[in-house]
Amino acid sequence: MQPTSLAVEGTLCAESAGRPTEAKLGPVTTESDEQAVFRLLAQQVGQRSYQNWFAGKVSLKLEANLLIMGVASPFLLTWMQKKFSSEINATAIACIGPAAEYRFEVDPVLARQELSSKGQADAAKLTAETADRKPLTNSDQKSERIDGGHKPTQPAPYKGRRFADLSTFITGKSNQLAYMATQQASEQPGALYNPLFIHGGVGLGKTHLLEGFYRKIRQQYPSLQVVFLTAESFGNYFSKALQERSLPGFRQRFRNVDVLIIDDIDFFESKHNFQEELLHTIKHLESHGRQLIFSSDRHPRLLTKMSEELTTRFLSGLVCRVESPETELRLQIARQRALQLKTPITDGALEYVARRFSHNVRELEGAMNCLQTWHVMTKQKITTTMARQVLADLERDCIRIIKMDDIKQIVCTTFGISEADLKSSRRSRNVSQPRMLAMFLARKLTQAAYSEIGDFFGGRNHSTVMFAEKKVRQWLKNQDSIRVALQDWSTEEIIESLEQQLLAS
Repeated sequence: MQPTSLAVEGTLCAESAGRPTEAKLGPVTTESDEQAVFRLLAQQVGQRSYQNWFAGKVSLKLEANLLIMGVASPFLLTWMQKKFSSEINATAIACIGPAAEYRFEVDPVLARQELSSKGQADAAKLTAETADRKPLTNSDQKSERIDGGHKPTQPAPYKGRRFADLSTFITGKSNQLAYMATQQASEQPGALYNPLFIHGGVGLGKTHLLEGFYRKIRQQYPSLQVVFLTAESFGNYFSKALQERSLPGFRQRFRNVDVLIIDDIDFFESKHNFQEELLHTIKHLESHGRQLIFSSDRHPRLLTKMSEELTTRFLSGLVCRVESPETELRLQIARQRALQLKTPITDGALEYVARRFSHNVRELEGAMNCLQTWHVMTKQKITTTMARQVLADLERDCIRIIKMDDIKQIVCTTFGISEADLKSSRRSRNVSQPRMLAMFLARKLTQAAYSEIGDFFGGRNHSTVMFAEKKVRQWLKNQDSIRVALQDWSTEEIIESLEQQLLAS
């Protein structure tokens, strides 16, 4: 995802203490002032470079101690920053004084002029090519349509990525807070909930919220520079900048935006270099009042391999959780999907789909797509019986077999303990609680007997496992808390987080 515009700022001020400040030209408002700046610039870069890169191709503006030079494209911005930084800095100092700063930015007027001239040139080229082409006969026209599938004068429309819209996001108890926070942040970017951190399991609508936020910002504030990308993409850009020794350009790209949106921030776990770069980027943007929004599969405190300073940055704004959709919400989603696909379906079939596919929205939408395909094939209305028959194969193919070894690994990772500790005889709370949770999950999510579970978790007898199961149920009933990553969490939240990780692994 590229930002709508790019800006690169340099602060190459002269450091000459005691040097008298030169007279300022002030804002470039008259022809003579502009000519004076351009004359000094030509002296610095040379007449040949001036004619090639500056004459009639840049705009100038002076604001206080800042010289702003507008160019027609991001390519020119990067090139001129790289090639003429010292010369432009010298020009700024000569015009303003030793405290001078300069900045390149994309000038919308020059950009439109360049596009217009390019379009005229392309049109002239096309006209010339058309004039040289002999008229097609009927047989030629037939052959061309067969070979290309359509006439060359009627190309297929470009089908780019379509970002989700907030207006199509269906809300319920499970996602109401995250939706409202996203809406309000989009109304006043940088003023409320900064940063905004949305977390939840896979397929629950986090990316939909981020895409809707991006789309609304672009519509309401077209002048803002907005970047939306995944954490992996951010890491790839950073790695490439390291390899090519172009870190200044990378930082100029991401630290001069008005809104930064990063999806799947949990990708940065254990990647210390990426975390350090992101931290400094966040610090810079926050200090300038820029809007930040992130998403993750877990709460910031459960990102145990993330630096503490970065975690506290996430916690300093608003953290919103998107939970698994309740039955009513799933029914609304299924009904809306049926309307979108124009699938004739009974209320009983919709209720069946909503009841059976309860883990996430993606599974639910996939089931509706399957029913739509069946309707197209058979031309029949989807009934409850038909839905049960059609989706039986889909449900069978999606069966996730959870093993006790999977539970062991997830629990150890979440609580930061070793396998040896989990199976040991230690009775300290930081070990005994995860062990009982692991036994509870093994009893709930596997078909293993009490004796098998006890034997797996350190050679314990069946009564120990029964006691652990009873104890966890008591925690749930009393809404007791469990300490994870130096913070207390409700037992219900911890169990739900563990189950989501197990289903997604």
